[in-house]
Amino acid sequence: MNITLRIFLAIAIIFFLFIIINLLRKQKLNLQYSLIWLFSVFALLLLITFPEIVYWISRIVGIETPVNVVYVIEAMFVLLILLSITIIISDLNEKNRKTIQALAILEKRVRELEIEKNKSKIIKKG
Repeated sequence: MNITLRIFLAIAIIFFLFIIINLLRKQKLNLQYSLIWLFSVFALLLLITFPEIVYWISRIVGIETPVNVVYVIEAMFVLLILLSITIIISDLNEKNRKTIQALAILEKRVRELEIEKNKSKIIKKG
């Protein structure tokens, strides 16, 4: 792997790590959801620090240009992150659905109580 590419990737990854840590510090990103981002950053740093791993993976997988291994691994991390985001969204949708159902039940009970209260007022007046 070209040294210029390794330096560029290292700077980009360290900058991205700084952004993640800054978001964690400001509590704009939950630690639970940032773990996969941190894992991907450290894995990519490992790959550019030890390019022999990239060459070894390219030989095993059959990718002719070792640099493409880095891009394939980055794409795999993106897919993994998208999958984790989809899981989080699905969980939030389920919680939202349950909350809406509970709210609807409570609103129905309030309406029924208001109707009973109005009926009792009419009976007392009459």
